[in-house]
Amino acid sequence: MYTSSIPKNDTNNLRLRQLLEQTGLEQEPALALFNVGMPKKYSLSVWKAYLSDPASVRWRRLHPDLLAHAEKTIGKISKSG
Repeated sequence: MYTSSIPKNDTNNLRLRQLLEQTGLEQEPALALFNVGMPKKYSLSVWKAYLSDPASVRWRRLHPDLLAHAEKTIGKISKSG
């Protein structure tokens, strides 16, 4: 992992990646859950930008409000063991 080189503004993106790892959800089902209740539906392309390596040109910073929504929607899912 590249944690030593993560820019300070990537903490929200890192937490989103951790949520997906913790739940075991793939990107598309996680995005479907995330989009529930959102006035603006996010595309898979934007979702992948939030999840991409911060060094890539695709990377986009995840706003704290969006992380809070992800915590409410995706965070309530538990990984089945």
